[in-house]
Amino acid sequence: MIANSTKWEKIRADYPVFNTYTYLFTNGGAPVSKPLVDKASALLTDLSEQGRGVMSAWNPEVEEIRGTMAGMINANTAEVAFITNTAQAMGLLVGMFPTTFEILTMKDDFPTSFVPWIHHGHPVRLVQPEANGAIPLSTIEQQITPDTRILILSHVMFRSGYRHDLQVIGELCKKRGIILIVDATQSFGVNEIDVAACNIDILIFHTYKWAAAGYGSGGMYVSRQLQEKYPPKTMGWYNVTYPNPDFDTMQDYTQFKPKQDATVFEQGTPPFLNILLLGEALRYINAIGIADIHAYIQALVTYLHEEARKHKVEVLSNFGPQHLSAIQRLKITPGQFRQLEESGIMARYKNNMLTIGINFYNNKADIDTLFAALQ
Repeated sequence: MIANSTKWEKIRADYPVFNTYTYLFTNGGAPVSKPLVDKASALLTDLSEQGRGVMSAWNPEVEEIRGTMAGMINANTAEVAFITNTAQAMGLLVGMFPTTFEILTMKDDFPTSFVPWIHHGHPVRLVQPEANGAIPLSTIEQQITPDTRILILSHVMFRSGYRHDLQVIGELCKKRGIILIVDATQSFGVNEIDVAACNIDILIFHTYKWAAAGYGSGGMYVSRQLQEKYPPKTMGWYNVTYPNPDFDTMQDYTQFKPKQDATVFEQGTPPFLNILLLGEALRYINAIGIADIHAYIQALVTYLHEEARKHKVEVLSNFGPQHLSAIQRLKITPGQFRQLEESGIMARYKNNMLTIGINFYNNKADIDTLFAALQ
């Protein structure tokens, strides 16, 4: 049963996409809320009226948002950087480590997890998932070799929806002396993540999905210990310090030192608008509570499975409770998918698989609409 339905319906009313669609496509990208649109309008109005004068307010707000993001993953503020997407973040990470470091990652993971490492010459081993997409800890452990130095995985697998147990994986990596890099794009905003408790060395996430922050913003956590041991190789004008910070009087910019915290990963002028909109999205999520969001979505997933059984629709993401996520897959025919499209239901369909992404703005009526259209 879903408690306090009024609360969730008020949240749903902030998302006009439901005036047109039954939106089940958060795994592809989330709509943004009316409060986020209002914030964007206010920011652009300020920029149009004040120009550079906005920086006196924007700069401290960016740092406040950095602190908020750090608190949400139990990190120190000095360990958190802003990114525009996870591909950018992974590109920054690649040059930090010797190419002799063997990478272990998942064959079914998003290409960001292995493409840049292969390109830069790292030996890469791929863990094969089970037929249903599950990747048990024992399967990962069997693929570790004496040369394995880095394990990369998505908290929630984008294709299957399988959710890894980060705590047990973190314990394994700590025991084996392996650097753990986690992509939380498919879980940030839905699942609580504690980088300290899970022994995560690096966490990256794009916030255009379950955080519903729009495109162009995200976060990266890099532990202080890792920053000190493996500093990034890519430098710009913004992630270094100069002997004299006054650009009006300084003539020689050839003398510099890399910054000594996670802002060393921010090479140029920050995408202020994207970061400030991310801050609005984080305030929205924190006002709801991630624990409440997780419980609500799990209740919707349970209801989805019940309705699937009732309507004799095969669930392809039928994992144990600890591995279930907001991404769910159903086996349907092309004809059934056309019925969904005709009914205004937006979701991804490939290879006879319907993949849906459930978020805090969905409700049981969306699931009822889905199965009614399938029939």
